Amino acid sequence: MTIARRSALAGGAFGCIALAVTLALLAIDASRWQDAFTSGDVRFRATPADERLWRPDELVPFAAGRKSLAVQDDVDFREAVRALREADLEDAVISDPEVAIRRNEAQARLEAIVARDTDDSRRSRAAGLLGVLGLARFVYETQEREALLSATIANLTRAIALDPRNDEAKYNLELAYQRGRGLELTEASAGSNAAPGGQGSKGAGAGQPGSGY
Repeated sequence: MTIARRSALAGGAFGCIALAVTLALLAIDASRWQDAFTSGDVRFRATPADERLWRPDELVPFAAGRKSLAVQDDVDFREAVRALREADLEDAVISDPEVAIRRNEAQARLEAIVARDTDDSRRSRAAGLLGVLGLARFVYETQEREALLSATIANLTRAIALDPRNDEAKYNLELAYQRGRGLELTEASAGSNAAPGGQGSKGAGAGQPGSGY
């Protein structure tokens, strides 16, 4: 056997070993990601601001596990829900710039999901949560309310078009139409306690973490 032949065989064997190790590490990363989503959704109830939520320690470098598993959209959605939770929708204060920044961040994150996510169910939920945000803002904002209500109705209508099973969006759409007829919004329409997993409760944009993905 020539030296070149031996080198080729050795290189091939090394490549197979490296591939096997990488696949094993990716399998571990996949398990860690699943655990991170499950435990993170539970911990979200008590500590929504915890930056370690949905952030497993990956073994494969360069976020290869995150990319190969295509979990970034799941992370983005959860972070959008967290931003909405931190937006203090139940607080009628509109003069606090910090609150305004948080609400704008929540809106931007949700709009990005509606525009770019490839999963229609997630896009529907994001559009529905934009409707929740609009309903809450309609309670305490005094300017351009007609435009705000129109945008809210458009978001909720889009949520239903993306996923006709989104009963939450249907409920909130009816609330929006009622508001347009001059009726008072119910407390449930504000939806300040959104949760990152699950279908949500009527008119609240809320849900039980760990389902709906």
